[in-house]
Amino acid sequence: MDSSLIEIQRRAILDTIRFTGGRDWKVLVLDEGSKKLIDNAVKEDDILKENVTKARRPMNKDLDAVYILSPLPHIVDCVMADFERRRYKKSFLISTLSCATG
Repeated sequence: MDSSLIEIQRRAILDTIRFTGGRDWKVLVLDEGSKKLIDNAVKEDDILKENVTKARRPMNKDLDAVYILSPLPHIVDCVMADFERRRYKKSFLISTLSCATG
């Protein structure tokens, strides 16, 4: 059975979310690049079915967070600030990789 690249990407994203942090509700934290990647492959309803909310910034020490982020210095600084503030109960960090061009 052939699958489109978007369907393969969709399944990979949802499987990552599903197997990171269990079935409890969690917050999904994205940077601009990761948000574009996820929005192009996954419907918001699919994410919500995995007990994930995309409402990010309010501090919520009762919820876990799944960070799907680009490995850029300023983004790492933001994540470190969140960790220092203990913004969420537990945090799961997933890094996206960009393909080099040239």
